[in-house]
Amino acid sequence: MPDLSPEAQERARQTVVVAEVFGANAELIAAAVAEVPDEHVLIAVVDRSHEFSGAHPVSKSDLVETVPSLEADGWAMVFSPGADADHVRRRTAEMASLARQRVDAIERIVARRAGGAV
Repeated sequence: MPDLSPEAQERARQTVVVAEVFGANAELIAAAVAEVPDEHVLIAVVDRSHEFSGAHPVSKSDLVETVPSLEADGWAMVFSPGADADHVRRRTAEMASLARQRVDAIERIVARRAGGAV
């Protein structure tokens, strides 16, 4: 069963805002991706205050361990070498769209349940 909690709904709303922050920094992210060494990816991070907090090259072999520490209570996106600003913008637009859809779905389900429909 999906998480329909107010917290899940709020997290999805925040994700819409955060996607816009990533998108607004698409040029910076793309420039950083161009400098990523072989066998690395770029981790772009937005903090819990919805501020862009940097882009970090990370070895692919360290990805699983490193992303949670960089993300902390915020959001992280992984970009592979070759990603340009348009790619970043497309991914962030998709991220925002999916988050909006999640908010809408939660609202519909909660409203139906509140109205007695199952």
